[in-house]
Amino acid sequence: MRPYLRNQDVKWWDINTDDLAMMNFPPSDQRKYELREGDILVCEGGEAGRCAILESDKDCFFQMALHRVRPRYEDYDPRYFAHFMEFAKKSGILSADANRATIEHLSTEKLSEQTITIPPADEQEKIADLLDNNRRKAEKLTEQLSKLSSEVEELLNNRIYQSVTTGVYNDANLTQSGVGWIGEVPEHWEVVRTRFIARLESGHTPSRSNDEYWEDTDIPWVTTSDIKPFRDGRKVYLDETENQISQLGLENSGARLLPEGTVFLSRTASVGFSGIMGKEMATSQDFANWVCGDEILPEYLLYVFRSMDQEFDRLTQGSTHQTIYMPDIRSFKTPLPPLEEQREIVNHIEHERERLWELINKVGQTIDLLEEKRQALITAAVTGQIDVQESRGDEIESTL
Repeated sequence: MRPYLRNQDVKWWDINTDDLAMMNFPPSDQRKYELREGDILVCEGGEAGRCAILESDKDCFFQMALHRVRPRYEDYDPRYFAHFMEFAKKSGILSADANRATIEHLSTEKLSEQTITIPPADEQEKIADLLDNNRRKAEKLTEQLSKLSSEVEELLNNRIYQSVTTGVYNDANLTQSGVGWIGEVPEHWEVVRTRFIARLESGHTPSRSNDEYWEDTDIPWVTTSDIKPFRDGRKVYLDETENQISQLGLENSGARLLPEGTVFLSRTASVGFSGIMGKEMATSQDFANWVCGDEILPEYLLYVFRSMDQEFDRLTQGSTHQTIYMPDIRSFKTPLPPLEEQREIVNHIEHERERLWELINKVGQTIDLLEEKRQALITAAVTGQIDVQESRGDEIESTL
C-alpha cells in the first residue's frame, strides 16, 4: 500500500501531503504514477486546470483524476509553467479547451495541446520569482483582511446579543434571568416563554404522490432551499420562495397559510436560521413559525433568535440529520422589554448592521481588487508585457 494524491489534495499553489489515502500500486504502475519533488499536479476535473507544485520529497503517487506535468529539460522552471497555467485557467484560455458537456473535464489530450510561451531560462526564473513574491504578499494581505472581516462579523453578533439581552442603555440595573443563554437582563424586563407572546405554528409537505397538489401552484412555500441567503445574517425578509404549492395541496396537508410578519426558524438540517415572511406564506415541516402577538415585534423576535446559537447547539440532536424537536422549541424563553424599548433596540441593531456590513463589504471589495491586480500582473508577466530583465522587481510588485 502506497500513499497517493487525489484531486481534493491539490489546491492552487498548495498540496496536502499529510494523512494521504492509501492504495496498492503494482510494480508495473509505479513508474507511471510515481511523483518527484518539482512535479506539477494539474486537476483533471472539479476546477479543471487547478495546479500546484510538489515541494515535498515524500514518497507518494497520484491517481488518474490528476495530471502529472514534468518539464523535459532542466532549464525549464516548473514555477513558470504553474503561473502560466493559472493565467490560462483564470483568463478562460484553458477552460475553452475543456469538455463542458457534463462536468468540466481536462483530458490528457487537451492539456497536451495547450500552447505555452517559454522565455529563456533566466527570464523564466525572474518571472517566477516576481510572481511568487507577489502571490505571497497577496496571500498575507488576504489572510489579514479575511481575519478582519471575521472579527467585524463577530463584533456585530455580539452587539445584537447584547442589545436583546441588556438593551441599548448602560445605566439599567441588571438581574439574573435564570435562563442560561440569556444571562442578566434589566430589572424592568420580563423573561417569558416565547409561545406565550407569539403563536407557534409548524409546517407540512403536501403528499408528493398526488400531482394535483403540485399543479397550478401559487402559494409561497418556505423550504430549506430558501435558507442560503439568510446564513450570514444579512437578509431579514423573505419575499419570494423557490417553491410553491397549490390551494388544494394546502387544504389537504398540515401546512397553514401564515400572515405577513411571521418569523420562521429552520429546525432541521440547516438548524437555527431565521427570517421574516414578507407576505403570506406556508412552510414545510422543517420550520417552527411564530406569529407575533401585540407584546412583541417580529424584528425584535428575529434578533432574539439570531442571538440563540448557544441554545440551538445545546438543543440540536442527531449526528447526520440534525433537528431541534418541537417540545424543546415550545420551551424557548425570550427576554421581553416594553414595546417602545423593543423598537429602540431594533433601530439600534439595524443601524449597527448597516454600518458594520458596509465595512465588511469594503473588506471584500479590497480582497477582490487584490486578486484582480495579482491576475493582471500574472497576465502581463507570462505574455511578455513586462520586461523583467529591464524592470526592477519592487516597482512591478508595487502594482499590488
